[in-house]
Amino acid sequence: MDPRLKVILYGNPDEELSLLMRLEKEKDYPDHCKIISEFGEIVSIQTQRRYLCSIYNSKKVKSLKAPSVIPANDDVEPNPETRVLDKKNEVLSDTVSNVVFGIIDFGFDFSHPDFINNGKTRFEKIWVQSDRYDGNEFGYGRIISQAQINEALLDEFPFKKLGYHPGKSDLFGNGTHGTHVLGIACGNGAVAPKSFAPNASIIAVDMGTNYVNGSNLSLGDSVKGCDGLYFITKQAGERPLVINMSLGGHGDHHFGLTLFEQVIDYIVTHRKGTAIVQSTGNYHQANAHTYGDIKLNQKVKIPWMFKKHDRTPNEMEIWYDGDDILSVNIYDDNQKILLSSTPFKDELIVKDDDEVGICLHRCKEPNTGKNQINILVNGKLNSKFWTIELIGRTVNNGRYHCYIERDDGGQSIFLPAIVNKTHTTNSICNSKYSIVVGAYNQNDDAKPILSFSSSGPTADGRMKPELVAPGFKIKSSCSSSSRENRASNKLTSKSGSSMAAPYVASLVMKILEKEPNLDIISIRKKLFSACDTASFKDNKLEIFRAGHGYINPNRIT
Repeated sequence: MDPRLKVILYGNPDEELSLLMRLEKEKDYPDHCKIISEFGEIVSIQTQRRYLCSIYNSKKVKSLKAPSVIPANDDVEPNPETRVLDKKNEVLSDTVSNVVFGIIDFGFDFSHPDFINNGKTRFEKIWVQSDRYDGNEFGYGRIISQAQINEALLDEFPFKKLGYHPGKSDLFGNGTHGTHVLGIACGNGAVAPKSFAPNASIIAVDMGTNYVNGSNLSLGDSVKGCDGLYFITKQAGERPLVINMSLGGHGDHHFGLTLFEQVIDYIVTHRKGTAIVQSTGNYHQANAHTYGDIKLNQKVKIPWMFKKHDRTPNEMEIWYDGDDILSVNIYDDNQKILLSSTPFKDELIVKDDDEVGICLHRCKEPNTGKNQINILVNGKLNSKFWTIELIGRTVNNGRYHCYIERDDGGQSIFLPAIVNKTHTTNSICNSKYSIVVGAYNQNDDAKPILSFSSSGPTADGRMKPELVAPGFKIKSSCSSSSRENRASNKLTSKSGSSMAAPYVASLVMKILEKEPNLDIISIRKKLFSACDTASFKDNKLEIFRAGHGYINPNRIT
C-alpha cells in the first residue's frame, strides 16, 4: 500500500477522502467511488474512509494513491524589488488569441491592468479551490465567472465585491507567485513588459491553502492538481491550449510515472494543440538528494541533518530496484539505535520511549516496479541529525536514490559531503511529454545557469529540464497586498525557474497561434529547434541543467 495511504488509513470512517486511482481497465470502476475527474485509466475520486481498504483490494484497481503535497516553486529572491509606475499604458485591443492560457498556481490579481483589455477581464474563469463550496461538479471550492469578475471591476472594492482577495497571504507587498507568473506568460504590456501572448484568454486554478485528508498544507496537492487540469481542459473546449505549472516538491521517484505525471502525458497526447509547461524547480543546491550503488551485505551510512529546534515533520524517501531487498537501521545523534528494520515491514521509530516517527517499506510500487522506503518523522524530533543505514540483503541492481521532501518550515538536509546535485528536478515534472524549463541569468553575457536551477536527468536517464529561459530578477505584474483594495500599477522582481517556465509557455502559445493543430511531438520539436546550443567546457555536468540549450524567441517559426 502507498505509504501516504497508510498514514490516513485510520480515523473517522465517515470522513470523505480524495484519492487518485489507476484502473486496470478504463471505465471499470470499483464500488463506493465518486468519480471527479477522468483521464483514461486514471481518475480522481472521493470516497469515505470506511471504503478505502475495499477499493485498494479491488481487482479493478491497479494503483491507489493518497494526495501528495504540490508546493509552488516560489521565487528565490529574499527581498524582491517592487516598483510603482507613474501611469499605465492603456490597452484597448478587442483581439482575442485563438490559444487559451491555463495556469495552476495561487494569487491571481484580476484587477491588475495587465489582465484587462478595453475595460474587460481576460479571465474566463478562476477556480478558487480552497474557497467555500458553491455547488460545482468537483465538490469543493468556488468557480468565479468572467461576468462576475467584470461586475467586480466596476466596483470601488473589487476584491470585496467578488469575495476573493488574491493577496490575502501577501503581508509585505512583494506580490503573489501566480500574478507574477501570469504577467510573464500573457501580460498585455499595460504595466509589465508585454509578453508574447498579450491577447490570450486565461483560465486559472488557485490552489490556495488546502486541507488534505485532515492535514493543513501550504498549497495544493496531486488530487486537486489533477482536478485543476481537468477543469482547464474542459473549459478550453476544442481550442488550442497551453498550461503552465510552476509547482513541485523534492520527493517521489523521478521516473515520470506518478499518477499526476501520467495525467499530464495523457492530456497532451490525447488532445491536439496542447502543451503543458513546467518549471524544473529551484533545488540544485537544496542538499536534498543523494544516490549510490550498494553491494550484497554492504552497509551504507546516510547522515540526515535537522534544523535546530525544528518542530515540523520531516520525510525521506528511498527508492531502489524491485529485485533488490534492503533493510534500514536508524541511529540518533548519540549513535543510539532507534530502529532496526525488517524488509517490507512497517515499524515505529522510538526515542526515549516516545514515538517520533515511522518507517514504511513497500515492495514493488505498481507504477514503477521499484521498492519504496518512507521515513516519516513527527515534530518531536529533538535531534541534530540521524544516521540512516542501508544494508544490502539481496542485490541484483544495487542503485538507490534518496530524497528529503521539501519543508518550508524547517528544511532538513543530507550531509553536504554525500549530496548529489543531479536528479534534482521537481517531483511532478518528469513525465515524457511535458516541457520542462530551467533558468539562466539573462543579464550576464556568459548566460550562466542560475545556481539554484534544478538538474536532471530523470532517474531513468531522460533529459529534464529540456531547455533554459531567462529567470534572473524578472520584472512582472505585482498583485495587490493584503492591505490594498485594488491593484495599483506595480511591478515586482523575482528570480527562479518559476519565472523561466511562463516565458517558454508564451512562446508555445505563439507557435500554436500559427499552427493550432500541432501534436505535442511537433510542438516540442519546433520549440527545441529554436534553442541556441549550450556548451560547458569547464563543467560538463551543467548540460544536465541546460537540456537543448537557451530558448531564442527569434528562432520560433
